[in-house]
Amino acid sequence: MIWFSDLVEPVENFIPFFSAPEHKILDIRNVWLLNIRNMGDSDHHGSFDMADISNDIMRFMDSKKLTMATLGGHGFGSKVALATAINNMDRCTGVINLEGGPLDHRFYDAYHEIVEYVRAANKMDLSMDHSGAVSYLKKNIPCNKWR
Repeated sequence: MIWFSDLVEPVENFIPFFSAPEHKILDIRNVWLLNIRNMGDSDHHGSFDMADISNDIMRFMDSKKLTMATLGGHGFGSKVALATAINNMDRCTGVINLEGGPLDHRFYDAYHEIVEYVRAANKMDLSMDHSGAVSYLKKNIPCNKWR
């Protein structure tokens, strides 16, 4: 299995999970924890295109002589796993997603709330001074956390 982490999360955070004896994962699987390009100790490139990331993974598999693998990840890492598996079905035995499924957030109340806050902030006159901007945001964005 090859595992990818979320964007701001080092893949090394998953070492305790995968190596915990009670999980017995390493008893039945080899697990590679892999930082995708531009993350952690990986190579850094100008492109962050998903096709390029997937090609990196295929090159990694080739370099390790892995003909097939289950791909998995957390957050953005799960999206990387899914996109790579879709484009390389002959090389992937499965996908495991942890909090990263392809969700359409437009059906959630929180999505509509944040959209309204972004719209309100977008209408703010940027020539205002700090106190004017704070006053505008207090008037137009009722939630303290989002303001």
